[in-house]
Amino acid sequence: MAKRIQSPSSMNTYKMCPRKYYYAYIKELASLPNIHQVRGSIAHTVLEKFFDQDVSGLTMENFEGSLTVVIQNLLLKEWQDNEEQLAKLGLSDKQRKFYFEETMLMLLNWLSDFCNLARTQKGSFSEIFKKITPIREQLFLSEKLQARGYVDAIEEINNELRIMDYKTSSSFDIDHHRLQLGVYCLLYQEKHGKLPDKAGIYFLKDKPKFMDVDKELLEFAKKEIELIHEKTESDKIEDYPKKKSNLCKYSTGQCEFYDICQKEE
Repeated sequence: MAKRIQSPSSMNTYKMCPRKYYYAYIKELASLPNIHQVRGSIAHTVLEKFFDQDVSGLTMENFEGSLTVVIQNLLLKEWQDNEEQLAKLGLSDKQRKFYFEETMLMLLNWLSDFCNLARTQKGSFSEIFKKITPIREQLFLSEKLQARGYVDAIEEINNELRIMDYKTSSSFDIDHHRLQLGVYCLLYQEKHGKLPDKAGIYFLKDKPKFMDVDKELLEFAKKEIELIHEKTESDKIEDYPKKKSNLCKYSTGQCEFYDICQKEE
């Protein structure tokens, strides 16, 4: 049987719970979205569109205030454009207000770091903005590794090449994302014949964090890809055991496959 194409998301799903992997990637059961997925997608879209703005009229003296308004307007529009998705979540008005305001604070937190970076660069603001604008939303696909991944941002800052991902989560331990970043670096190396200098996460509730890209990281990612390929050759449900944890059912929700999982052994 041909290997299934793996991604950091599918690999992390398998490591979290093989049975969840079975439902999501083999049976391909539809899953209902949740607020964290929807607002994460909204935040990513805002950050992608942020770099499409015309900044020709901005200066080093006025750019931060103007970009704050840009971020606010982008989020408001994306939130409104996703009204249908948000309505399906069954949130109260109070809950929706909370998540909107929290998302706004995340984006303004990111903007503060962006503005601080801009101030360290030389040139007019338009020149600086162009220089630190990343390559966005790049799909990498490897036939050799049978793996793929969407990279949020590829930056070149102060002659340092960085692969970055945006996270809206409340956990700020970059080591939890070592597999994802390692896979991205492998895919980048295969396509471009060179390695990035750093890989990192923009924790939108915190600060950006980075890790060095070295042989150890690449070997770790490669071994994990091979292991997941070995573990996912079968189409039989019994080869994907349940891994019970507090992620099955928790105070604010449950796994999207919880109900069917309870019915099947």
